[in-house]
Amino acid sequence: MTLKPGVRDALWMAAGAATLLIVILLTLHFRKQPNPAAQLAFKAERADLVGQMQLGLASASEAEKSAVLAITDQESQAFADQARAAAAGVERERQELEQLLTKGGTQGEKELLQEFAQLFTDFQRIDDELLKLAVQNTNLKAYALAFGPAAAFVNEM
Repeated sequence: MTLKPGVRDALWMAAGAATLLIVILLTLHFRKQPNPAAQLAFKAERADLVGQMQLGLASASEAEKSAVLAITDQESQAFADQARAAAAGVERERQELEQLLTKGGTQGEKELLQEFAQLFTDFQRIDDELLKLAVQNTNLKAYALAFGPAAAFVNEM
């Protein structure tokens, strides 16, 4: 025994299919579509800020090394100032990135930035202590004392 749909059943199926099609089209029409250009610009801005932060950290590190190895107090102070300025730039960029991620970043990105912020705070504390000592040029002064007047006194004895 086969069932043949009648005209009335065919009309109900057509009306159901048409209603389903209208609902799907309305959903697609009013759905918030992400703008690919805006997404790309957002991603590029985040990548640019991270790149600037990496460059700032590298600059700060090199300036710190130069401050420690500088011969004169003036050179050491100048390099220490450069290191502090680079670290301040990294902090500004970190804050910009934090604001940017608040608007549209993923939870994983926000967690990574929070972890970086904690580690960067530790870095700044250690950096500040290191630069205070570097500006004093204690290594060079101790070397000069050990091999200058102290060495002469030992030779006289």
